[in-house]
Amino acid sequence: MKNSTYILMAIFFISIACSVKGRQANKSTKTKVTKTLLLDFGFKVSLGQEEDFKTFKTYSFFELSKYGKTIYKDTSLEYEFGDKLYPIVLQTGKNKFELLFEINDRPNKNYLKRLIIKNYRVIKTDSLPTFISKATDLDNDGIKEYAGFWDYNEIWGESETKTDYNPILYYKIKPTGLKLDSLLTKEKNTKIYGEFHGFEFNEKIEMPTTVLDKFEKEIKRITDKK
Repeated sequence: MKNSTYILMAIFFISIACSVKGRQANKSTKTKVTKTLLLDFGFKVSLGQEEDFKTFKTYSFFELSKYGKTIYKDTSLEYEFGDKLYPIVLQTGKNKFELLFEINDRPNKNYLKRLIIKNYRVIKTDSLPTFISKATDLDNDGIKEYAGFWDYNEIWGESETKTDYNPILYYKIKPTGLKLDSLLTKEKNTKIYGEFHGFEFNEKIEMPTTVLDKFEKEIKRITDKK
């Protein structure tokens, strides 16, 4: 009888010790938050696993909450917050929002991660190119647009006379969120490249480097637009 009692007591104390050790392990492995951003509509971003590259910092731990409730976590990407244009928060309906965050994709050009949120839940994620500047009315229709492109232009050929097809994409700010303006995108890129070759960056479509002057001219128009 005594032996049975001793065995039960030993099991009891071992289980308590394991439970305490487990809680301590979970506590010690919890990511330390090193930066916090308070956004509109009650959103908060908590960041950790910071890397300082002198000219910019990245964060591999990302947690998004709304009024204290965690709605999204990510440790698979490197988030960057050096550009004051981002994050972008848009209300797109009742309890619906679009949030855009800059992702460091070195050695490639950075891009934007978009979170589409409804009722404290992320219902969709996708990617957009980083924008050239703040939103302005780029086609004088009374609606503001963002514009951006996916990658950096490269030049090649014996006399460096060839470059890639790198379309500028235009996004209207609609009451329901950002929407690709297909007509404006086709119109502007036809003027730059002579004809429209689609919405995607394509280095296999060789263009003469003379298009770069028109490309830069459109970039300047977007940047200077008030």
